[in-house]
Amino acid sequence: MSIRVRLALWFTLILGVVVVALSLAASQLTSDSLLSELHRDVRQRASELVATVGPTVLAGTAEEASAGTRTIDVFSQLDVYCQIVDADGNLVASSSNLGKWHLPFQAAPSGELQHELPVGKIPLILDQQPVLVDGRLAGYVIVGRSPSVIYQALGRLRGVLYPAAGVALMLAGLAGWLLVRRAIRPLDRMGAAAAAIAASQDHGQRLAYAGPDDEIGKVARTIDEMLAALERAHTQVEAANASQRQFLLDVSHELRTPLTIMLSSLDVLARTGKDDPAYLDKTLRQLRAEADRMRRMVAQLLTMARSDTDQPMGRRPVLLAETLADACRQTWTNGTTLTVDQAALRELEDTVVEGDGDYLKQLFLILLDNAVKYTPSGGSVSVTGQLDGSTVAVEVADNGIGIPEPDLPRIFERFYRAANARISEGSGLGLAIAQRIAGLHGGRIAVTSRAGIGSAFTVTLPVLATQREAD
Repeated sequence: MSIRVRLALWFTLILGVVVVALSLAASQLTSDSLLSELHRDVRQRASELVATVGPTVLAGTAEEASAGTRTIDVFSQLDVYCQIVDADGNLVASSSNLGKWHLPFQAAPSGELQHELPVGKIPLILDQQPVLVDGRLAGYVIVGRSPSVIYQALGRLRGVLYPAAGVALMLAGLAGWLLVRRAIRPLDRMGAAAAAIAASQDHGQRLAYAGPDDEIGKVARTIDEMLAALERAHTQVEAANASQRQFLLDVSHELRTPLTIMLSSLDVLARTGKDDPAYLDKTLRQLRAEADRMRRMVAQLLTMARSDTDQPMGRRPVLLAETLADACRQTWTNGTTLTVDQAALRELEDTVVEGDGDYLKQLFLILLDNAVKYTPSGGSVSVTGQLDGSTVAVEVADNGIGIPEPDLPRIFERFYRAANARISEGSGLGLAIAQRIAGLHGGRIAVTSRAGIGSAFTVTLPVLATQREAD
């Protein structure tokens, strides 16, 4: 059963209960009101007879009593019946419209009695009141009036009210079904649009709801927002897959070269190396160099893989000057002079950043290694630092070969190496790892360089104390 049918049935059922209850209540209230008015009228007429005609009739002479039952036509309405009896219940007088019928008499302890009884086939509402003459009970006045007209009117009312209520209920049910159908028609269109989107696999489509901003409009807007989020997630997944595929291709390419060299050297060594100690020594050195290169590359890949995961990084206060000093104490063997601005390090002596000390040290080691590697013998590398309010900037500058301007936008890409950087060994992962570490610490790396003049890498990090004040 569809939702529109269920809603229409519930609407019709509730409306039916309400209509039936109102119809019954209206019929009952009308009946009670009319009958109550008739009771009051009968009582009032009986009181008038007690006050006027009753004492006179009951105090009549013996001659009047012997003459038979008297006729009393006090009221002009044909449906009003009157009767007077003595204290023993003997009939004394009655209205002419009674004919041969007698109104029922019933002695009551209180002297007054009102009830409804049938006289012949006619129902009558009776009121019986005592008549006192000289303080003594002389008899009773009985007045009756038929409610047949009221019953007929109520029957006609029910005959009109109940069928009209049934017709109104059917019309209301049909109208409710049409209204529910119209109200949920946007849901049908939304369902068709969602099915079309699922069938087309087009994550850029939307429901494009153009109706009022009611509950259905809010649902449509929420679904569109969900589709937008799914599109963003799909785009990210596609980008991640593409990056992973490219990463695997690059890794395979980079590892294939040293493996090929090692296998070729081992093949030659197996054929001729046993009889040539000099060649044996040279080949072993080459194998070790290629193995070291592979070890460094694998270590860098592991570092990058760790930085790419969503695992939380260990965060603790780190003295930046101490980390810089540890990195600068490394041994550089190509004859390049490394100078450190001690005044700048003293200025950063109390500077504390939040993060992982090993990661930060590796970041500066990467920058120093690149600076020393691409600076010819006799050149110089300088390390300076400056505290600027909520941030600290550390610059690693050299006067080496520099970076050509066309290569600057891509130097932080994985496995990318500038054209003039291929004179030295490397995998093209160092700067990508350095940028990732800086990002994990809420910082960034900027570079300025000119080919043949030198390069300057500036690492900017937030200061922990300022972060605490902001929190």
